[in-house]
Amino acid sequence: MFISYLFVFLQVVAFTVAGYANDPNVYELTPSNFDKVVRKTNYTTIVEFYAPWCGYCKQLEPIYKQLGKLVHQEGKYAVNVAAVDCDKDENKPLCSRYQVSGYPSLMVFRPPKYIVGDTKKPGRHVSETYNGERTLKAMWTFLQGRLKNYVKKFSTLKADGVQQWLDETDQDVDSRKKVLLITQSKAISPTLKSLAIDFLADYKFAMATATDIKAVTGLSFDINGKPVEIPVQDSDKLPLLITYNDETGEFVKYPGTKKDKNNSKKISQWLVDQNNGKLPHEGQLSKKEFKYYSKYRTGKATEKIVHDEL
Repeated sequence: MFISYLFVFLQVVAFTVAGYANDPNVYELTPSNFDKVVRKTNYTTIVEFYAPWCGYCKQLEPIYKQLGKLVHQEGKYAVNVAAVDCDKDENKPLCSRYQVSGYPSLMVFRPPKYIVGDTKKPGRHVSETYNGERTLKAMWTFLQGRLKNYVKKFSTLKADGVQQWLDETDQDVDSRKKVLLITQSKAISPTLKSLAIDFLADYKFAMATATDIKAVTGLSFDINGKPVEIPVQDSDKLPLLITYNDETGEFVKYPGTKKDKNNSKKISQWLVDQNNGKLPHEGQLSKKEFKYYSKYRTGKATEKIVHDEL
């Protein structure tokens, strides 16, 4: 009889002890860190308000952990995946603030638009309830649509705006360096959007579509009154990522291998190197990552890594 009661007790404990405290990819939020993670960032954040005893929360938990792994551990996208345990007394005011009436409740917080040189206090994040399917694919698709886009898109390299974008020289208004992705894709990837968000204060990003590397070979643009050719070799393949070096007056090509071209951390390091070691405001190489997020992003990537093409 004692063993039977013990078995039932352990089952109850196993059922009620839900949560993400030990998960390296889901940020457990409290009133003391909510604004630091959600409000003081240019990232989009999804927050699950849950209770450990909630059966539906238990059903969502493995899927939500997969989402955290995809975003934080493998993808390194400009999205935070977080959760609030509404059963804890310290968190009840937080759950009440966002009018959580049932569990689990999913809310998405989008940052205000970043404007270069704007000294005004930025607006508040916009929040919305996520009512879609609670599957990994559905939630990730939704979050991709909520990423802020700071990437200028050109249909081709010969589009009228490419030359103008490259030749913008008004340092008083916008002194950021420029990064151009030349790709066969017609859509701006979440990876490129995320890099643009991480380096908002330092780089302007653009994307131009090309059929193949031959469309890039021998192509040059006038920058500051000087023709500058895109550095391309016959062995190169798209996508091609370049930035302009003001000191040398030349384009610099990202030297990574095909595999590296989808590695956002290596690309970030390259951009840091091109900018005299200046770290980005957000992202994997930022001080914010080290101070707030790093311990939640320490898991090692599995062999099958989910990356999107730049």
